[in-house]
Amino acid sequence: MSRISKTGLLILSGFSIPILVELRTLLSFVNIEISAEAAMAIGAIYLAVLILYGTFPEADESNTGS
Repeated sequence: MSRISKTGLLILSGFSIPILVELRTLLSFVNIEISAEAAMAIGAIYLAVLILYGTFPEADESNTGS
C-alpha cells in the first residue's frame, strides 16, 4: 500500500505549483531576493521528493517482534 493515492499525489502537486510560483513574491516582501532559476530548482526538488515519497510503499512494521 502506498503512502498516498495517485489522485492525492496529483492534487498535492497541482496545489503546490502556484504556491511555489508565489514563493518568490512572498520572499520579496521580506527583502529576500531569489532568482527565477533558484525558485524553479526549489520547486523541482520539492516535487521530486513529494513524488518519491508518494510512490514508495511504507515499511511493514508489523513483522518485527515475536
